[in-house]
Amino acid sequence: MTPKTVAAVAALVRLPNGLVAAAAVIVGGRWAGAEWGSARVALAAGSAVALTAVANAFNDYQDRVIDLVVHPDRPIPNGMLAPEVALGITGVAAIIGVGLSGAASSGLGWLSVGVVVAMVGYGRIKAWSGVAANALVAVLGALPFLYGAWAAGAPRAAVPLMALAAPLQLAREVAKDVDDVDGDRGRRWTLPLVAGLPTARAVGAGAAIVAVLILVAIGVRMSLRLRPLVGVALLPAGVCAVAGGWRLVRGSRGAPTAFKIAMALAILVMLAVPRH
Repeated sequence: MTPKTVAAVAALVRLPNGLVAAAAVIVGGRWAGAEWGSARVALAAGSAVALTAVANAFNDYQDRVIDLVVHPDRPIPNGMLAPEVALGITGVAAIIGVGLSGAASSGLGWLSVGVVVAMVGYGRIKAWSGVAANALVAVLGALPFLYGAWAAGAPRAAVPLMALAAPLQLAREVAKDVDDVDGDRGRRWTLPLVAGLPTARAVGAGAAIVAVLILVAIGVRMSLRLRPLVGVALLPAGVCAVAGGWRLVRGSRGAPTAFKIAMALAILVMLAVPRH
């Protein structure tokens, strides 16, 4: 496998996104009281990387025609990878993801089977109802925190983290649909196409506001329990979320990236300072 092919595969599976998901698993584990190096949490983190690969590889396979218009630089439309390769990666990653999560906890293994089914069905759901697909991704995007807490034996510890991740992920998905409206037209019933761009932007911005309010609540709680600087450390994440909402409302591109950075920054802070 040549370096270019390796780079194309990494782009197909969105490796940075997988690493962020793995970090979210570790945060969930730490908030549930797991120590650094917990084998079960590590298995769940590996599963998150693999399941992220499933979602993105299969999505790119399904969207290969749409991506010729909106994302021509992706590995399939630019000719770096054949569609069949993306399907093969999807299958291998699904087996690895379910296997690793099952090794961490049998319950997580069964949950991962459902996650894979949901990911594979995402394209059909989006063709029927973009809003339902956005809601599905919002839930799936929050699950890494649950994976970590579940692997650590205290799944309820993930509730505030999931409450932050879900609206932020929803805002990002709506923003992506706004950016992709030309490619989706005639193929999918996304929110911008059904309700119009102003409504879609308002929904995305509203979700971002909810995420910022929850982030503030988490920051205050952590500051009271630990030290004031913890809340200050979460400030850049909040700024990025606000910037994403502002770009979305103004119709500027880049809102999805801002939301992704906001989540990554929040995860970095919560990695350094667990709840307990």
